[in-house]
Amino acid sequence: MAKRRSARKGVLDWWQTVLDETKDLVDDGIGRLRDDDDDNELHTDISDLKKAVAELNAKLDRIAAEKK
Repeated sequence: MAKRRSARKGVLDWWQTVLDETKDLVDDGIGRLRDDDDDNELHTDISDLKKAVAELNAKLDRIAAEKK
């Protein structure tokens, strides 16, 4: 019977660890989403990325037109 309790306790300890780590992960994610300081930087990064994608598309269009 002691082995059974020990195995059960091991599973419960493991499950508690999983729950704690999951809660920490969710809390960190929420904290990052709420961080207002990065909003400006994020908008700048998105604008830069859109510009880079547009330039890449234009370059690909030029290359495709040259091959025709």
